[in-house]
Order: sequence, then structure tokens, then C-alpha cells
Amino acid sequence: MNHLIHTINAPALASRAEKAGIKLITVHGRTRCQFYDGSADWRAVRAVKQAVSIPVVVNGDIRSFADATRALAASGADAIMIGRAAQGRPWLPGQVARFLATGSCERAPTLTEQFRLVTTLYEEMLSHHGLGIGRRHARKHLGWALDSAAVTAGAPVEILKAHRSRVLTAEAPEQARQLLAEAYDDFAWRAAA
Repeated sequence: MNHLIHTINAPALASRAEKAGIKLITVHGRTRCQFYDGSADWRAVRAVKQAVSIPVVVNGDIRSFADATRALAASGADAIMIGRAAQGRPWLPGQVARFLATGSCERAPTLTEQFRLVTTLYEEMLSHHGLGIGRRHARKHLGWALDSAAVTAGAPVEILKAHRSRVLTAEAPEQARQLLAEAYDDFAWRAAA
């Protein structure tokens, strides 16, 4: 990103936003031209922090406790925001917040707790969006949850792919719930073996 530093307008935009009454700004450490390529440059966020007196939140490539610490140190930001790293790991932002407050690193929740979280999310999505849209929206979340559960269990990729295929193609919610339960049971069995 350093080769693009002369074209970065985030500090000027942040200053204008502050003058317009914005009370907080979040800055992703990646340029629009990068999209999802490359790495976030948290140091570039420091220029925004120096340009404004309002709180600045740094975002981009924060996937772990160590990333959060490095992002804050490099950017000088007041807080962090976790995006894609929370996909399938909705507990991660809370864990990172507690880590930043206490220095204590927590493990991922048990597979039983992960299953409870994903089934609750699934039910809430169906309730909120209705059956048709809810099922479609939920599929990506169920896929991410299965990915995370497989990592927790140390399950082979082939097993994950098989479970993903079955769960994500289930049409009826009852079938999806049953297949999801079977996947988590299988992951728990593998983790215990």
C-alpha cells in the first residue's frame, strides 16, 4: 500500500466528516483498488488518527488477539473492528474485546456451544427473513459455522466438504437442522478420538 500513499485521501475525508459532525470513523487499512487482495496497512490508518480528534476504529485483517494488538499499535486507533474473521466465529469479537481489556486469551467455544450458537442464529434468520429468504441467507452462515467447527475438531477437509454439501443443499429447515446436528456430532466424535 505504500506505493499508493500519495493517492490516499482518507485523512482529508475524515477531517471533512468530523467538521460535518461525524462522531466516530472506521478506517479499513486497505485501499479500494486492493479490494480483498494484499494485506491491510494499519500504519496508513495512523494518518487518519492524526488528522481528527474523534475516535478512530481500525479495520482489516484482524483475525486474532495478536492481530488486534498489532493493529492498535500500528494505527494508533482507539478501537478495532472485526469483519470477515467473525464469519463462522461470532464469539471472536467478544473474546478479542476481553483480551484487550484483561490480556486473557480464551479458547474457541466447545463444539456443543458452537452448535447452540449456529442453531439459534439459523432459527432467528428464518424467523426474521421468512422461510424462503431466510434459508438462502442462512446458508453462507451455516457454511462458515461448519468451517469453524471443523477447525475446532481437527476434522479432515474431505469430511468438512461432505457435511457442507449435505447441510447447504438441504431444502427443508427440519432436514438442515438434522444434518447440522449430525455434522456437529461427527465433529465432536472426531475431536474426542
